[in-house]
Amino acid sequence: MSETKFGGFSSPVYAELPVPAAFLSWVRGDAKLASIARNDPAAYLGGWRAFVTGKDEIVLPEIPLPVVDRMSEDGQHPYKVYSFNYVNFLPIQHRLRYEMRMKVRDEQTGKEYDRVVNTSHSKRNGYAPYLQVFGLLYSRDLKEHAPAVLKLWKWSAFISIEKADREWDKVAKTGIPDGKALLRRYGTVGVRTGDVVAPKFETYGQARSTPIEAVGIGSSNGIVYLDISAEMDSLYEQSLEWKNCPRWNAEGEIPEEDTNSAKSNFLKRCAELRLADTEIAQLVAEAGNDYTVAMKLLEAPDEAPMPSDANFSG
Repeated sequence: MSETKFGGFSSPVYAELPVPAAFLSWVRGDAKLASIARNDPAAYLGGWRAFVTGKDEIVLPEIPLPVVDRMSEDGQHPYKVYSFNYVNFLPIQHRLRYEMRMKVRDEQTGKEYDRVVNTSHSKRNGYAPYLQVFGLLYSRDLKEHAPAVLKLWKWSAFISIEKADREWDKVAKTGIPDGKALLRRYGTVGVRTGDVVAPKFETYGQARSTPIEAVGIGSSNGIVYLDISAEMDSLYEQSLEWKNCPRWNAEGEIPEEDTNSAKSNFLKRCAELRLADTEIAQLVAEAGNDYTVAMKLLEAPDEAPMPSDANFSG
C-alpha cells in the first residue's frame, strides 16, 4: 500500500513495457519431426515461438518471423505461431530473479501447476531462474523489426543463453564502431553429420534440452552492426521502469493473491463459459502463463492486450 501522507491506499502495480511486445519461449527440438523440418525448422531443430492470435482470434503483437501451423497434443486444436530456430535480436533491457516454485493442485480442475512462493536476487538452493530480455527482433534480411521479449525459466535454457551471450560479449570487446550496436543471434542450427542435420541435445539432470547458441558467430557475415537509432534510445529510457519494477524485483515471500487470485478468477470465468481443459490450457499458453492477460484475452475480443508476465506461475 501507499505510505505517502494523505495519499491513496492502492498497492503498487507491475510496471509494463512501454510498447506492445511479443513474448517468445524456447522449445527443444524433436528428431521425430524430421518430415516437417523444411516448413517448420524450429519444431525439428528446436527454437523460439510466440503465438499469433489469442482467444476469439485476438491478434497479438506481430514479429518478423515465419508463421507456421501447429496442432495441440490431442489433435483437436490447430493454432498458429511465429517460430524459427534462431532470432536476430538487439537486447535493450533485461531483468532476472530466482524463484522458488511449489506444485499446487487446483481445486476446480484437479490439475497441478507451479506457483511462485518466494523470490531472490541471487542463486539459492531449490530456486530456478526467470530471465526476461526486452529488445528488438529483426527479420532475416534485417529490413523489418518489432519489440519482443525472450523469456527463459528453465535452468537448461538459462545456462545456455548465458553462454551464448558471453560469446557475443567477446565480439563486442573487440570493438564496436561508434554509433553502432551489435546484433546478436540466439538459437540453434542443429548438428551436421555428412548431409544430415539433426537436433542438438544436452542433458541437464534427468532431462534433455536443445542448447541456445551464438548462431553465425564464426562466419564471415555473421557479425552485424546496426545504426543506433532514436527509437533504440527511446525504448532504452522508457523501459527502465519495467526493468527496475519494485514489485517484480522484490525479494522474499510472494503473497498468494499475487499469483493465485488472478488464476482463480480466470478459472471461474472459464467454468462459466464451459471451456474445455484443452481450450483453457491453450489460452493460458497464449497469454504467456499470465492469468491477468489470459482474462483480458477472454473478456476483450475487440482489443489486443499488451502481453505481460507479472503473475507468471509456469
